[in-house]
Amino acid sequence: MQYDFSVALQKNSIDIDEFIDTYTSCISFGDTQEHRPTYKYYKKIFTIFKREFQKKELLEVFEELAHFKLSREIPYIVVSNEVYGLENFIIANICTAELSSDELINSMKLFKSINNKIAQIYLTEYLDVLINRNNIRQSSLSDLVERNIIQHYESHLIWLSALARHIKNRDTSNFPELDPSYCKFGIWLKNEAKMIIQNNSKYNSIINVHKNLHTFAHKIYTILEKEEYHILITYLEKCELMSLSIGTELALLDQILINKKISKDSLTGALNRNALKAVFENQYELSLATSNPFVLAMCDLDYFKIINDKHGHIAGDKVLKLFVDTVKKNIRNSDIIIRYGGEEFVIMLPALSKEKGFQVLDNLRKSFSQVELAYEGSLIKATVSIGMVEIKPEESFKHSFLDEYIMIADKNLYMVKAAGRNSVHSH
Repeated sequence: MQYDFSVALQKNSIDIDEFIDTYTSCISFGDTQEHRPTYKYYKKIFTIFKREFQKKELLEVFEELAHFKLSREIPYIVVSNEVYGLENFIIANICTAELSSDELINSMKLFKSINNKIAQIYLTEYLDVLINRNNIRQSSLSDLVERNIIQHYESHLIWLSALARHIKNRDTSNFPELDPSYCKFGIWLKNEAKMIIQNNSKYNSIINVHKNLHTFAHKIYTILEKEEYHILITYLEKCELMSLSIGTELALLDQILINKKISKDSLTGALNRNALKAVFENQYELSLATSNPFVLAMCDLDYFKIINDKHGHIAGDKVLKLFVDTVKKNIRNSDIIIRYGGEEFVIMLPALSKEKGFQVLDNLRKSFSQVELAYEGSLIKATVSIGMVEIKPEESFKHSFLDEYIMIADKNLYMVKAAGRNSVHSH
């Protein structure tokens, strides 16, 4: 079929630079090396639109553009928005030129084909990446120091990989279980999990997410043979996000169980330092399996020696206990505080980004600076300096990681002390 929108487009000048600035904001601002290839592709596209053309010719250019975007790790949703922006521009011009309704319908069908072609390219890449990521996640789970609730998540990673392979092969036979009550994870969730997960709201939340995950899998099954790639990629992304959400909830519940088992420092109630290595390794593997960052922080009570010298060691011990109690009031049950030595503590915040972790740590810092210890007629106040680091696991655990991240957090702690103390720092 021949397409011809030249009459509509000749009435309005096309400013490629304006289009790129409006609809391709993902490209680095002012970076000519990044900007020029995009300009090249859209110049070809606009040139084609100004004359008669075949759909195949236009799709070939968009295919090149999609591969370029993929090479720059630009998400599908961003590229899709560019296409919708171009579609709006073309349709607006067709309407202004008062062309026939047939031409309007043809243009809409054309852009659906364009978006579907781009989605097919992105979906093919995404399927390979997802299967590979799930292999890494499964490997991380098998390497855990301690496996409790999280071990049941592995069955759903296997299920999700099977779903990805069926999409890749366009195969509806022997499809992964679509009923959430009968997949391996669903059976566990319906039976044993009820007794293990004591928090009803958490349990119901996991049930609902799991049910929705299977609903989207069923939607994938019904359209798999129709080759609606733009819909498939959206549904599969939702499946992965919901799968990770389940994994995150189970990992946090697991961490609570682990925290209860580990021996505590008799003075402060924080976990003992001898647990640090195992706890860190476990947290690293859990984060890798669930694609979540976590935060590690080094805390040092400011001028603690002065408190000891002025009020005595018993008062100092009470201040240490007060700090740990304040921390526990400001963190979740799944978070971890370990006495590192003397007046130094390590805090780990699972499934939190740098920004949210900073908020938590700064709130507990403020809380501690506001509490007072009444001791032998004196009111003792103290502050804390905190150096933090966000950890985003991307490779298998190495034993050197703990020392490396402790060193980074310690450097950030030093920056706080050099700047006057009683603050949180992260580079």
